[in-house]
Amino acid sequence: MGNIWRVKFHRVILISILIIASLLALFPILMMLMNSFKTSAELAFNSWGLPELWTADNYIDLLAFNSNIITRTFMNSVFVTVTYTVLTLVISSLAAYAFSKLRFRGQNVLFFGLLATMMIPREITMPAIYLMFSRVNMLNSYSVQIFPGIANVFCLFMLRQYMNSLPDSIIEAALIDGAGYWKVFWRIMLPMSRPAIGAMAILVFLEKWNDYLWPSMLLTKPEVMPIMVILPTLNIGNSLYAIPWNLIMTGCVIVTIPLLIVFLIFQEQFMSSITIGAVKE
Repeated sequence: MGNIWRVKFHRVILISILIIASLLALFPILMMLMNSFKTSAELAFNSWGLPELWTADNYIDLLAFNSNIITRTFMNSVFVTVTYTVLTLVISSLAAYAFSKLRFRGQNVLFFGLLATMMIPREITMPAIYLMFSRVNMLNSYSVQIFPGIANVFCLFMLRQYMNSLPDSIIEAALIDGAGYWKVFWRIMLPMSRPAIGAMAILVFLEKWNDYLWPSMLLTKPEVMPIMVILPTLNIGNSLYAIPWNLIMTGCVIVTIPLLIVFLIFQEQFMSSITIGAVKE
């Protein structure tokens, strides 16, 4: 009997801790959502409570702010992030297939050389990349936001680990039946790797959507900037006190929506991502 009560007590403690942790994680999001429906004056004296008068004027004002710059930069973020994610997954999946199922000279040396690049901080390579793109006149463009980084070694590594868990016998049978390497990749490896690809899609999309440092270094024209660079600079005057915090809170809600949509689409694959590479044939 004592063991039963001890187990129940531990379960209550664990559930209580999980509830507290969940509330702490959700609290900033709830504050952001509530403050997006407050006027600037109400936000100044009632930043912690529910809005006295729920209003959607902030969303209308934000979308029309400074000649619709928020709308333009939001679409910039969508275009850049979706394109970057698709290209990264295509290149990484092809490379993972080659490193996992094909055999060629120097395969392991090349793969570990790529893994070694993950040890180099991103900030160290930025000056060289900046000079390279400035000399080919690619600054202030969509290309400079998309092409650097699409050869994602982390994504390559995770997809290779998953493909290693897929049986070679299926590929061998397909090759015996006359299928080429491209057909094997397109018809067999990609469908079987959907859980890993879906999980990586979320991680890559999240990384690029939240990127601030790279575009803030390479872009000076607002019309090509992503919303993550423009949103913190909103100002209705020339002083610190002219920052429209109600519009910034509204913008934070807007930029969160695409992340929620992507997660809902790939949530099953994302939850299974913790087992990528854990199964061996």
